[in-house]
Amino acid sequence: MRIRANRLLALSLLLTMVNMGLRAQSGISGALTGAVVDPSGAVIRDAEVTLTFTSSGAKRSVSTGAEGTFLFLQLNTGEYNLDVDAPGFADSRQQLTYLGVPIHLRIALSTAALHTDVMVTATTDDSTEPAHVDITPEQIDRMPTESASSPFSSLITMTTPGVSADSNGSFHPLGDHAEASFVIDGQPITDQQSRTFSSQVSLNALQSVEVREGAPGADVGDKTSMVIVAQTRSGLDQRTPHGSAAFSQGSFATSTASANLGFGSPKFGSFTAIDALNSGRFLDAPETEALHANGNAENVIERFDRKTSDRTSLQVNTSFSRSWFQTPNTFDQQALAQNQRQTVVSFNVAPQMLHIFNPHAFNQTNLWARQDKIRYRPSDDIFSDTPAYLQQARRLTNVGMRDEFTYNQGRHNAIAGIEFKHTFLAEQFATGVTDPTYNSPCLGEDGAPSSDTSVTNPSECSAAGMAPNNAFLPGLLAIDLTRGGKIYDFQGSTDIKQFALFGQDLIQLGKFTGNLGLRYDKYNGLSRSHGIQPRVGLIYHSPPIKSSFHLNYSRVFITPYNENLIVASSSGPGSVSASLGAAESAVLNTGNRNQFNVGFETLLSRFSLSGEYLWKFTYGAYDFDVLLNSPLTFPTQFRKSKIDGALVRLTLTPMHGIDGFFTISHVRSRLFGPELGGISFSAPYGNVARPDHDEGLAMNLNLRYQFGRRGPWINSSYRYDGGLVAVAVPDIPAALQLTGDEQQQMGLHCGAVFATVAAPLRSCSGAASATRIRIPPPGTEDDDRNPPRIAVRNTVNISAGMDNLIHHDNHALGVRIEVVNLNNTSALYNFLSTFSGTHFWTTRSVSAGLRYSF
Repeated sequence: MRIRANRLLALSLLLTMVNMGLRAQSGISGALTGAVVDPSGAVIRDAEVTLTFTSSGAKRSVSTGAEGTFLFLQLNTGEYNLDVDAPGFADSRQQLTYLGVPIHLRIALSTAALHTDVMVTATTDDSTEPAHVDITPEQIDRMPTESASSPFSSLITMTTPGVSADSNGSFHPLGDHAEASFVIDGQPITDQQSRTFSSQVSLNALQSVEVREGAPGADVGDKTSMVIVAQTRSGLDQRTPHGSAAFSQGSFATSTASANLGFGSPKFGSFTAIDALNSGRFLDAPETEALHANGNAENVIERFDRKTSDRTSLQVNTSFSRSWFQTPNTFDQQALAQNQRQTVVSFNVAPQMLHIFNPHAFNQTNLWARQDKIRYRPSDDIFSDTPAYLQQARRLTNVGMRDEFTYNQGRHNAIAGIEFKHTFLAEQFATGVTDPTYNSPCLGEDGAPSSDTSVTNPSECSAAGMAPNNAFLPGLLAIDLTRGGKIYDFQGSTDIKQFALFGQDLIQLGKFTGNLGLRYDKYNGLSRSHGIQPRVGLIYHSPPIKSSFHLNYSRVFITPYNENLIVASSSGPGSVSASLGAAESAVLNTGNRNQFNVGFETLLSRFSLSGEYLWKFTYGAYDFDVLLNSPLTFPTQFRKSKIDGALVRLTLTPMHGIDGFFTISHVRSRLFGPELGGISFSAPYGNVARPDHDEGLAMNLNLRYQFGRRGPWINSSYRYDGGLVAVAVPDIPAALQLTGDEQQQMGLHCGAVFATVAAPLRSCSGAASATRIRIPPPGTEDDDRNPPRIAVRNTVNISAGMDNLIHHDNHALGVRIEVVNLNNTSALYNFLSTFSGTHFWTTRSVSAGLRYSF
């Protein structure tokens, strides 16, 4: 009865918000909105507002309503003319440059018989929005890409404060592992989008990107640390077909080819984007040299638009992606001819309907079906795979529906909606230990794990002249193929249903804006739970100093990651965890978070400045762990986590061809044991420790210069990374037990003597240290206050080009060059990470390409 009462309370509160007047932080916002007024400020109704897309001449017209407002949605980036005609007033014309960022105008008509011409740059009054970053089409097109296989992730890392870079296109948002959501044309995606889990949307198809990292609105749930809202390109209003074809060739035998085409009319539009990539360094390698790292990927995206009336639009997004790539080898694995490979096949079908009721209200309905199918293939010879044999097949299918109503009038600016998702999971894997030293019962004379397979119990070590290995896990003996164990094979499937109701209203009260939001989520998976989540805030506007200040509180209901969830939730006799000899295991449950945000936004003469401080207290926090040091990763859950951080972004107002920004962030992440869910193969987690996505300091600096309107351009970016936590090497004694390959990866040396693959360091009478990892001095290591970290890295990237090298009518041939890691820094992303192992930052790479546009 209590659960039913809570549901009725949530529903009644949402309905109350709808009745009092339902935009806040919706998946879709008005691309161009405004109000028409007379010289006294009184609204003018029934004014004719005409928007003309200059490249095609396509026109759209609306009449202002009772509040003098107008609304245009689904615009392409480019130049527009906006004409306003009202009886008794002079006509007005404004030239607009729309860059994918919403524009709000207040147009005052004159009674004099004259025609006014105004040039407007695409700007947005986003003082009522959470802390966020608007990524423009120029940044999407011209920002150097550090990850060849995951350019979207690279773009977010290089433009957004609070993002810690990880390998293979992964990134950690605001101190969390992967608590990020993607919203593509209104379709929410909360599953991981890194290259080894799925296929990201192509940059070739994107019109604009907004990265929200402030307080989450009630319209988003679950993975809310960062919400990436992207709009794809459309063929609407493209009476003359427009598109481009590009090709580039670069280091590591990397070649890319892409093409896009958009065409249509005011009532119909088609946009198609095709991409292909082939690279000898598809994933980030565990060595400075890319070994066994070939891969390729192909993507096809089609967006179809149909305006059935002036008020109703239909849209269908379809995409198909396929990638094949090798798992990069270490020197040790290369010597054994290890040949592990993976394929990822993804598709997505997402219809959408948008209906405009009036200039104050519109409704958007999204449906979708998407699937990621992953196959991981082992080497032909089981013992060529080290330290473990692994074969895996995994499928994630998600279908869902989302309906969102947006209303703004007077002092109210609000949304309300409903969302349902149904996820189908299927998992299969087989594994076994193939390295006799990985789980050896004994330590040899040099202190390293022994390769003697005749000993199967630490009690037998003394008789064999060896010492017992305290890290030995007896449960793994059953699958230790070097000591008579057998391959373990698992298959499982399940489905998860998620339902949400949400409503939010931004209420203007003079210089204050109140933010009232409420969300209800219900989760029905391997565990069942629900949560009511208030999202409230207050914003103060100070026009004299062109600033606003905000304070927010958010309650967030979080759910486990779907990747390998069945394996991670196994427990009891005969379960996966028992068969693999886990020390502990339990089903993962839902969690909840209390989040506080305080920040400001201000406009200076040449800059805009924003700052944010956040606190996140999570009960039932999630992270990832890895099985047998293999690519099989699965979610885990801890008692709680505490995360706090500060974000600052300084954005240069474009002037005289110069554009740019600077970001700086500090994020502190702490996990508190013990583990509550998932599989644990090691000793119980400590009381408190920093996970390997904690980073004390990160900075981005980007400057871009355009010579004239169509001249050459140059884009330079600088990235500083303070280094992720490296939990595997708490001290020098732990480093001395690693293999020679692992020691040379971290740059371990004793004085002037460096470890090599063939000659590891087993003792050091002098000062031992590492060039790529900061190991705390003896006796100073503390899992919380002074953990080991990846060494600081500084990288510079640069791109330059000329888009109109040859230009005739609407046809142009352009050329560009890109250099990643110009200073050729030799650095690590991570080292023996519990999520992704060891990976190096790419060495200097150069690419050059041509682009034909029409």
